[in-house]
Amino acid sequence: MLSYIIRRTLVSIPVILLMAFVVFYLIRQVPAGPFDFVGDRALPPAIRENLEKRYHLDWPLMWQFTSYVVGDDVALGVCNVAGFIPGCDIIKETPEGVSRGLIRGDLGESMKQRGRSINTIVGNSFPVSLQLGILSIILGLLIGIPAGVLAALRQNSWVDYLASFVAVLGLSIPSMVIGPVLIVVFAVKLGWLPAAQWGAPPPYTLGIIPPLTWDFFKHTIMPVIALGTGLSASIARLTRASLLQVIREDYIRTARAKGLKERVVIVRHALKNSLIPVVTILGPMVAGVVTGTFVIELIFAIPGMGKYFIDSITNRDYTLITSVSVIYGVLLVAANMLVDITYGWLDPRIRLD
Repeated sequence: MLSYIIRRTLVSIPVILLMAFVVFYLIRQVPAGPFDFVGDRALPPAIRENLEKRYHLDWPLMWQFTSYVVGDDVALGVCNVAGFIPGCDIIKETPEGVSRGLIRGDLGESMKQRGRSINTIVGNSFPVSLQLGILSIILGLLIGIPAGVLAALRQNSWVDYLASFVAVLGLSIPSMVIGPVLIVVFAVKLGWLPAAQWGAPPPYTLGIIPPLTWDFFKHTIMPVIALGTGLSASIARLTRASLLQVIREDYIRTARAKGLKERVVIVRHALKNSLIPVVTILGPMVAGVVTGTFVIELIFAIPGMGKYFIDSITNRDYTLITSVSVIYGVLLVAANMLVDITYGWLDPRIRLD
């Protein structure tokens, strides 16, 4: 197992770097740069030129990416040793750096939010999105898996039809509709829950664990329900379809013929194998939800990462766009690795080594 994790990690490093370079390159092909305008006003050419030099946008693209990955000091050191490399003459003229490099845990400095590092932005917003994502996925699993199992075991009964109807309803109604409805009913009309904000601001224990108080949970109830219901609908439909296929297998009939209790047959033999498709979709689902759901965070005024996905693109904040994409890529790789490891637990026939 350890060798598999190490091998997957080593293979993932060039994949993440390639993804970062693609984002790094493509965003620079979009018309207008981060310093062309401030609000609705165009910056004077002299000021724009100074700002571009400050963030090394006058460097060749490959040197910009090298600086982002390994740091300005390394790029300068390479040019001092091998000054014949194209672009080194520009680098030697601007030795002051703004980044220590991705490999040293420095995500750089925001080009639009002056004086704020990407590490600070991510450190304040990512834990909030992580809490929202984890709670929503837990709710989706707690509702979706039992609903899918009941629908499969009571196929073509009123339970199956009701579960299928609710699942289709959950998939059809987007979270941008569920959220405002919850606010109107439980916050405005009944006054039971707060309409917006998050329960506890950072810092958190271990960086992500908030104080588990009622004040925290009452702020999370509506956003988690709005986001988790759609997830539970997808999980329920997939669990039902997979379990219906598994319970018709020969080994399930053999287990029943041996006289095992129906609960043992379903839980120990059928359910584990039927969860493999569910676990498969959880990989990208976890990465997508944890990195922030812009609509839910906007509706409930949650200070998560979702808005940075949007704001960084509209503001042409090159460093923030690349860094947020790298975080998403790392989460996606880690979630898929965890999914593959879970395969081996659900089905002993699957070998990772």
